[in-house]
Amino acid sequence: MKLLCLKYNTMVFSVLLMMFSCERRPLEEMCEDKALLPIGTVWTLADIEPQNITALFYNQDNGKLVLEHRFENTPGRIQTYASVPVGKYTVVIFNELRGQIQGVGIRGYENLSTLEAYAAPDPNYKNRSNDNAYVYDPDILASVMVHDFYVTDEMISYSHLYNGEAINQSMKESLETLVGLVPLRKVHQFSMVVHVKGLNNARMPALVDLLGIAESYNFREDKNTRTGAVQQFTMNNRTYDSDSRKDGTISGTVYTWGLLGEKPNEANVQRDSPVQMDFLFMLVDAERTLVRQIVDVTSSIQLQTESHGATTLNLYVELPDPLPDVVPEGGGNSGFETEIIDWDIIEVPLNAK
Repeated sequence: MKLLCLKYNTMVFSVLLMMFSCERRPLEEMCEDKALLPIGTVWTLADIEPQNITALFYNQDNGKLVLEHRFENTPGRIQTYASVPVGKYTVVIFNELRGQIQGVGIRGYENLSTLEAYAAPDPNYKNRSNDNAYVYDPDILASVMVHDFYVTDEMISYSHLYNGEAINQSMKESLETLVGLVPLRKVHQFSMVVHVKGLNNARMPALVDLLGIAESYNFREDKNTRTGAVQQFTMNNRTYDSDSRKDGTISGTVYTWGLLGEKPNEANVQRDSPVQMDFLFMLVDAERTLVRQIVDVTSSIQLQTESHGATTLNLYVELPDPLPDVVPEGGGNSGFETEIIDWDIIEVPLNAK
């Protein structure tokens, strides 16, 4: 009987020792071969409030992914703890989980050299060319990268055993390297104003292809790739000139990765690849005549740096040819009362001119 009680007491003591030897952490985090690293992000400069956050830890020697840590965004200074083994890392942090940002995909995440954010393919475009790669407008992606982040054996011990009494300030600072990180935007806003002579002859809106912009962003290089893509959208917001009932402007704003090979915060970009806008207007005549104009806008784009990390692309351009005068459908002599055309139900021929 005494032997049985001794075995029971020994087992109870062992369980209690295991439960209380690593205070502040749940049982599943008691393995002490990894450091418990606090992470905290601040999104005020990016001016977004993500629901979730992703942290990717890459072995800095070979670039391979060691850990993908995902957590919920909270107001706290420390939002999560990641369990990370000894090593030297490059850490990439961005808003949301992979595949959660509208119009944005994450590919090649298994290695830092291939990690890219890309504009998702758009299957709903109105085909204007057989060889264009149409993509969705990307929603906002913001990220931050930390290089040369070391996790040591001492950090492992300290992160598990520190009980708030003996403070090692240097070790505390090392552990909190990933606290207070400020991600910046990698996606631009593109604001366009286009002056059109004979605008009264067009129905609204115009269908526009934006060609020659980047399809993706490379995290390691912190710049866009040189893979081109096309974004398609409509431009509306018709405003007539103060002295004219025929000529005026259309305008619109989209999000885009920007120019090929561009860094997000660059204002002086070597524009060695043309950026074009392909406009398709439907006239107000009974035949609904289509008029197409393609304009090289490369030299007209002005880049404005912003505190959120990306640039704003501003464009003002005048179409070279006026829209032809036509007799409006149903009579009359102006297009002011014409209907707004839903391009989704219009068949657009490939050879539209």
